[in-house]
Amino acid sequence: MSEAVKKKETIEDINEILKFWGLDGAVVTPMEQRSESTWDVDGMYVLKRYRTDEDLSRSLKFSKLLTSHGIPVISFIPADNGQLTSPDGLYCLMTKLPGTHVDFFEDQGLAHEMGRELAQLHIALSDIESKTSCIDSNLLNDWHNRIKPSLGDVPEDMVQNVDTAFCGIFPKLPRQLIHRDVHCHNVLFENGHLTGWLDFDLSHRNVRIFDIAYLLSGLLVGNTDDPGKIEKWNSIYIDLLNGYDEINRLSDDERDALPIIMIMIEFLFVWYWEEQGNAEQRSVALELAKWLYNEVTGDTSLTTALL
Repeated sequence: MSEAVKKKETIEDINEILKFWGLDGAVVTPMEQRSESTWDVDGMYVLKRYRTDEDLSRSLKFSKLLTSHGIPVISFIPADNGQLTSPDGLYCLMTKLPGTHVDFFEDQGLAHEMGRELAQLHIALSDIESKTSCIDSNLLNDWHNRIKPSLGDVPEDMVQNVDTAFCGIFPKLPRQLIHRDVHCHNVLFENGHLTGWLDFDLSHRNVRIFDIAYLLSGLLVGNTDDPGKIEKWNSIYIDLLNGYDEINRLSDDERDALPIIMIMIEFLFVWYWEEQGNAEQRSVALELAKWLYNEVTGDTSLTTALL
């Protein structure tokens, strides 16, 4: 298995690579909000460096299978000789999907559409699960073996209550292939409609509602002290689930489990950032987990929205 060279490419480096596709003198802009290995090319294409052959092969398969199900994803552009990767590394040229990233707080009406599109994506991912290799991630095992041992500074009663609730509901939750990284920078919208899904690099098999909980908890980051944002978030929550239900109905167990899965996701980040040695980000994740826990267990309007 080959592996792309890990380096920080210059614009000159990228222009040299683009000659493989006959794009001499293209205007290249790093897309660092996506990753350090992705570049915009003339506003029409995206160049991406893959880490390994396995990552590339998986991305190719996802692109073909999801496109066949009508899901808007990137497609790969071969060079004149039919090759998909440049000779000097695992660089691939892809179509740039139309649309822009959106702020659901500014465009609350898009939450319903987002719910419908996420439901459509889950139907497609469920269908292709048997046709592609994927990691089978057991969140319950992760909780016992990784996450809970990293919570030594979290109040014991909080950990115990989360443990009881999560262990009780987990066996009742449907599991399937999911996106795993659903956030505002991985979806594109245009004229009120979703036009593209991005970055399936982390896709694996997990509880279905992980994607919903990940999007919702992500929207809370940096916004829990703003009552106006929280009020809007309540509406986003309801509209997202209503849109999802129109296409792919959630079970009562899934709806009941969403608050605890959001807390679990923040605890997962607590463990991850501890592993990365990033105390600041760990603190952010822990504070959001505590905020969610207090809101869900307290007598607040957010509790009503969640439960």
